[in-house]
Amino acid sequence: MENIKFIGRHEELEKIRNIKGNFFLIIKGRRRIGKTLFLRKAFPEAVYLFIWPDKSLDWICQEICIENNLPSFSKFKDIIEYLLDKEKIIILDEFQNFLNIDKSVYGELQKIIDERKLKNKFCKISVAGSSYSLMNKVFNDSASPLYGRRTNEIVLGNLKTSDLIKELKISFEEFIKLWAVFEGIPYYYELIDIKKSAEDNIISLIVSKNSQLIDEGKAILSVEFGKDSKTYNTVLSAISEGKTKINEISTFFDNKKNEVVKYLDILRNDFNLVRKMTPLTDNPIKSKEGRYEIIDNFLSFWFLFIDKQRGLIEQDRLKEVENNFKKNFNNYLGRKFEKFILELLKQERFLELKSFEKFGNQWGKYNGKEGRNTYEIDILGLNEFKKEILL
Repeated sequence: MENIKFIGRHEELEKIRNIKGNFFLIIKGRRRIGKTLFLRKAFPEAVYLFIWPDKSLDWICQEICIENNLPSFSKFKDIIEYLLDKEKIIILDEFQNFLNIDKSVYGELQKIIDERKLKNKFCKISVAGSSYSLMNKVFNDSASPLYGRRTNEIVLGNLKTSDLIKELKISFEEFIKLWAVFEGIPYYYELIDIKKSAEDNIISLIVSKNSQLIDEGKAILSVEFGKDSKTYNTVLSAISEGKTKINEISTFFDNKKNEVVKYLDILRNDFNLVRKMTPLTDNPIKSKEGRYEIIDNFLSFWFLFIDKQRGLIEQDRLKEVENNFKKNFNNYLGRKFEKFILELLKQERFLELKSFEKFGNQWGKYNGKEGRNTYEIDILGLNEFKKEILL
């Protein structure tokens, strides 16, 4: 489905068009979200430079010069200076890779940006990176040379649900099944065969032998995690299985709740892989009713149906993995359906409900005849000004 490569993104492109003069633009977003395509759409005349993760800086400089028909430069800063002198917009893709190749590049770029700002010379650079944690390290750490140098930042999220529905032209039920796994990641929809059912697409792309995406979750996480990958993977596995409270997750860590809180905070703040959910009527900061969910649908699916079945996969027992998917997919789908409806509500797809200020989940306890009882509302809408409520 080639058309799916670039749909929507109107708001993000408008932000680009509103940039005046020189810029140092940062584009963030998870793997496969379409950062490269977005930048090339925004700056069609720009010079695109990819930063390989496993090559020396000398090799990268040489390759860039050959690919772009440039004079032979041995230093990366000389390539940047040359292109800027020619008044070329520069795109630097997978920019965080310099952390492992040669960190001094960041200091050299800082000097170039500062000097050109001082002399009012042409300086238009955009950088993109797939690692949330490493990009934060480059730009949000006050000790980093590039701290405070960005002029603009855009975080590319999922494609809008409404844009995807229009593009796919399949039944609503089939769309929900695909969305529950692939959410709004354009690359995954490129691989879909709309002549097949949603389940058959998921099996052929993720669950079956030699499928394209069977190791996709591992690839996403390898960009972020280092030596602690086993620990974080355990937390994510627990959440994917429905263990969403701290005391439930801590059973995997010898009931050490403080340790689990630490890991959850890192997964939320450093990696942006998990979010804390609280009842809609609670103060999110003070609430003691926290539940945790994996933000990304694909990772949530991958942990439950692939990573958890790793033993079977390694024994080449893929038929059992496929049968497990067929048996349990509806249960998984039920949890994602709530999220799907909330997405539509927040995107104001139900126009008659636009008066509600906020939507979310609601749960808690109440005093019943037989003592303390619990309640749960799948979706709650509130308009506190008009004192209206939607259940």
